[in-house]
Amino acid sequence: MRTIVLDTSFLIHVANNPLSGSDYLSEIQSYNLITIHDVVHELSSISHDRKNFIKTKKSKEAALALQYIKNIPRETVADSGTTDDKILAHAIQNHYIIASLDRDILNQAISNNIDSVTIENQRLIWRLSYNQ
Repeated sequence: MRTIVLDTSFLIHVANNPLSGSDYLSEIQSYNLITIHDVVHELSSISHDRKNFIKTKKSKEAALALQYIKNIPRETVADSGTTDDKILAHAIQNHYIIASLDRDILNQAISNNIDSVTIENQRLIWRLSYNQ
């Protein structure tokens, strides 16, 4: 069974935009779902940043995402760089699928032949390389 590594943008979106009668994670339950400790740290940092209205809204969304992933395993990535760099390296090393809404990481995934899933128009969009 393949594993999907969930990034910050994906988690914030799925936690705060539930589908009626379903949710995104239930649609990908047939995969192992994980995140990395850096994503949890990002969500925690965002959830504590309440300097103005927009940041307060984002902090509430991040706090909800933290609750949403409380039972999802977290893996430590020793590589250096940004959270996105660590997700990409971890996905390459372990042949994981990346779940993200971040166009930069999705484009890097395509460039590195890494499978990915994103959300567009309330639908999961898969980018899979079947020759792997």
